[in-house]
Amino acid sequence: MGSMQRWLAVLGVPALLAIACGDGGGTSPGEGSAPASASLAAPLPPLAPESLSPIALTGNALAAAADDRSLIVADEDHEVLYVVPTAVDAPDGVVVLPMPGPPAQVVDAGDAVFVTIRSVPTPEAKAVRDRIKGPTPTREAMSAAVMVTPKPPTSASAPAPSEKPKGAPARSAMPSASAAPSAKPSASAGPVKPPPKKERGTKPLMFDPLVAQKSSGGLLLVLARDAQGGLSERARLSLPLDAWGIALTPDGKRALVTSAWAAKLSVVDVSLRAEPRIVATLDSAREPRGVAIKADGKTAYVSHLVGTALTRVDSLDGTPKAAVVELPAAISRTPVGARVEASLGYSVLISSDQRTLFAPRHALGAEGIGSWWGTPVVDTLDLPSEKPFAPRRQLRSPTSKMAEHESGLFAPPDWGAVAGLAPAPNRHLVQPRAAVLAKKRNTIFVAGEGYDSVAELDARLPDPAMRPVRSWSVGGDYDVYGGYAGYGGAPTGLALARDESVLYVYCRSTFDVVRIDLGSGATRRVRVAEDGLPVDAAYGRRLYYNARNTVVSGGLGCAGCHPDGRDDGYVWREGTLAASYNMQRRFVASRALLKPNAAFMSEHVDPAKVELYARQTPIIAGRTRASGPYAWHAEDKDLLERLNSGFSLHRGGWDGINDVREAGQDVAKVDYLADFLRSGLMPPPALARELTDVEKQGKEIFVSAKAACASCHVPERELTDRATHTLAATGRSPDFSEENGNAFRTPSLFFLSGSAPYFHDGSSPSLEDLVEKNGTRMGSTAHLSADEKTALVAYLRTL
Repeated sequence: MGSMQRWLAVLGVPALLAIACGDGGGTSPGEGSAPASASLAAPLPPLAPESLSPIALTGNALAAAADDRSLIVADEDHEVLYVVPTAVDAPDGVVVLPMPGPPAQVVDAGDAVFVTIRSVPTPEAKAVRDRIKGPTPTREAMSAAVMVTPKPPTSASAPAPSEKPKGAPARSAMPSASAAPSAKPSASAGPVKPPPKKERGTKPLMFDPLVAQKSSGGLLLVLARDAQGGLSERARLSLPLDAWGIALTPDGKRALVTSAWAAKLSVVDVSLRAEPRIVATLDSAREPRGVAIKADGKTAYVSHLVGTALTRVDSLDGTPKAAVVELPAAISRTPVGARVEASLGYSVLISSDQRTLFAPRHALGAEGIGSWWGTPVVDTLDLPSEKPFAPRRQLRSPTSKMAEHESGLFAPPDWGAVAGLAPAPNRHLVQPRAAVLAKKRNTIFVAGEGYDSVAELDARLPDPAMRPVRSWSVGGDYDVYGGYAGYGGAPTGLALARDESVLYVYCRSTFDVVRIDLGSGATRRVRVAEDGLPVDAAYGRRLYYNARNTVVSGGLGCAGCHPDGRDDGYVWREGTLAASYNMQRRFVASRALLKPNAAFMSEHVDPAKVELYARQTPIIAGRTRASGPYAWHAEDKDLLERLNSGFSLHRGGWDGINDVREAGQDVAKVDYLADFLRSGLMPPPALARELTDVEKQGKEIFVSAKAACASCHVPERELTDRATHTLAATGRSPDFSEENGNAFRTPSLFFLSGSAPYFHDGSSPSLEDLVEKNGTRMGSTAHLSADEKTALVAYLRTL
């Protein structure tokens, strides 16, 4: 039995899932295997000491193994890990490793592999999730690898900013296929015909979100190499819900793990790999995600999916404590007198000299030609002073002039842009996701989820995103009408080879691993799984992350505002604006972006007089089963109509489709997206437990006739009556126009605890504030005592 089969047997996985490990052996299906339902925790083989040094100690959805011969991929949609030879030449050498729940990030520390598991579903929830994610991937389900014709990067006008440093090894090619331990020569390692198109018209897999979310918590798995060089589970540690990001201290003795939905940080002692223990659990702001630890092993920084601030954790080696560090977004591209918010802070990096922190994210309201939603940025923080590196934008900067003979943009610093506006957002960075630091190259690689791209940025610039060194489009085989990728869609994970000559990319919407030779630009790919969703919903997944389609959205995908089906924590502005030479209802991130000639504002319109109404981004995961109505004023009678409206609101080219909704390729996009929203987006996890006494008291208040909460938020109807109610105004904000009507649709209260701020205008920053100030505006909480208000808030957090 080969080492990978030994691992799978130890994990209780049937031997047929060991996909051609390349050791010359073989086990027929079922022979010597444990039942598929066997526990992942089983008697372990002896461990052998290892001396392999890790390539990276910061987590990612894709990790290069310490031996530099294989990759470990976290596929949370199929709830498996893949071990893929770095040759990336065929599926024959890929191994599939089922996990106890969706894996988020992986770190190969040399002597152990650490995996964060977002949620360990209860048996009831697992049955729902298994139906949606489909069968565990097998070799038969993997497409043959395609060798893409070598080609240069899509933007190679500038060389790498840093040549090989003195004393560094020369950049060499990665080990060949014969050097990879599990790779075998394959006739399929060249160009092949794509698989036949699947028949469309499938139905969504509807499910109960309150069942699918049931969980026993998050998890940290510790896997280790055995004496034969395989892997086996060494330990598991229960963590707060939604364990996501991870990084290890340089000495490998402690780890910091972020739990996104729970808004917790766990400092874990992993010095004894077989017995990890939690040293401290710290509170944080919403949606903590990426982690970077300084070289001294004492201080870490955490990014957040919502907001501009970072969390700093001090005394990792002692008694940890957390603090907030402000990092303004897009400081050099912020309109004068305005504030720019941020979202999509999936990752954070620290430079090798320990002086600079890099935070790739989405800047909501930053300037740029056509940037109704802002622009992708990499914000930089000077660590010694904890002040932004980039200069703050001042009046009339950046200035620019248009050459009479040029219709495009000049290279920096002489931007050929509209006077007073920064260049258009760089499309290769839209919806920034994973990031890795190339220490020898002095650059940063950032995955642009929205445009199926990876960009290399100069790490020496105060605003690296302003001028990418070069970029690669990893997607291809785009649907003629849908505009979504047939392969290379939604890059989610990045990993560098040890010598930084090769970049590996995991693409979430098409389940591909791509290998990019950074010298020649040549790429290879292998598909590790097919989508387990019905065909229409699977196409909807690709559309959901896609920002390229001009009909669906104007430069920003659905996942740009609804990451994980959640929300960006932002209150948008909706108004009648010019786009595509017509006036329509549109979204814009801030009034400051309404400048003449900014691609969506007529020069004959006074921006100060445009009515802009508050529209907070709602959670959509688990909230779209109902037929309707949708939108804050219930103006859309069903989900399809809301998606139809959304295509225009997001500045797309969706014109005249209302009258022909029964046919057409554009209408099909609405159906695909609706199917994915209803059968592909998992709700945030929730602990399966009994309510506490305080929470039970809060429930009694909620359903009482006196408080009247349940009269509108009907428990039997997903905590909403789906009707509109006229409410007293919350107080006019200077950022928003006052609406003539205050009849708002009752929103569902599902997953309320993690979606602050509240109301359509975000006027309540917390549930405590909402209950305290409500009075008789919605039901009545004016009569409640302080303890009763505390109990009601406690119950609301369980919904």
